[in-house]
Amino acid sequence: MHFNEYLRSCREHINLTQEQLVHNLYDHDNQNFTGLDTNTLSKWERNTVTPKLVRQVSILKFFQKQTGYALPCLQKYSVEETEKLICRIGMYSLLGKSKSLMMNYPSFDGPHGLSIHHLRNSKNMESIIKVNLGFDKTFNHNTTGLSYEQIKEWAFFPGNSLFYCEYRGQFFGLLFTVRLKPEVFDKLMNHEIAERDLTYTDFASFEEMGSNYIFSFFSMNEKAATLLFVRYYAHIIANQEVIQEVGVATMMQEAKKLIGNMNFKYYASDIREEGLVLQTYRSDLANFLASERVLKMLLSKEECPPD
Repeated sequence: MHFNEYLRSCREHINLTQEQLVHNLYDHDNQNFTGLDTNTLSKWERNTVTPKLVRQVSILKFFQKQTGYALPCLQKYSVEETEKLICRIGMYSLLGKSKSLMMNYPSFDGPHGLSIHHLRNSKNMESIIKVNLGFDKTFNHNTTGLSYEQIKEWAFFPGNSLFYCEYRGQFFGLLFTVRLKPEVFDKLMNHEIAERDLTYTDFASFEEMGSNYIFSFFSMNEKAATLLFVRYYAHIIANQEVIQEVGVATMMQEAKKLIGNMNFKYYASDIREEGLVLQTYRSDLANFLASERVLKMLLSKEECPPD
């Protein structure tokens, strides 16, 4: 989808004429929309001219206020439909490079042999969880204290999304997230509880509002990382009606650039054993998705050739 298609469909969805939208955008953000007229807006919708990304973000925020959705006009898309909208090159750019989180394991040309699955459906669940526990020991000095039994239980809760990536049955990466009740998520962000304290009753079902928390990520190469995060963003966007916030915690300096690229904001710190500092980052879903990187990834398809 191009930005012009998105702009036109959202304007029509909230029953505004071009003239009305011009006036409303000026009232919403006169700094960015001074001098805007229907002629320019018409060029945007016809894709003759594309507004700067800062204007695109402001337009998205206007539509957010009008509709109450974090990514308006895409709230009815399925995970599969949303995945098709996401530019892999844009995702690759968003992720950046991290030698610790993303190795450079050689594989093959193109991403087509890679596939993403739920851990709960894997015949290799035990080995994948053990790999994750090994990463935790290496990167977090085993401070999370999570056990094999806990992660296995979390994987089977319907609202949680523990994704792993494979190529012809070989493990290539993982991205584990859980769906927490908002009050539990808030305690986790404030370091009032730890990951190991989470129980089955702390998770939110799809019938209630929840907050998405990333608790583990690692990939064997950048292609696997890209597909894992394409699935993550598609999952977030497709389920935006029942997601309040997103968050993550880390003590890895190298992970902070990726976290910043994803529009997370620093929230709180906690000093653990041996002077290690665990930092939490969070964002409400509207701000998480209203970023130049996300819009470029979703709505700048002319910069994203077919795979």
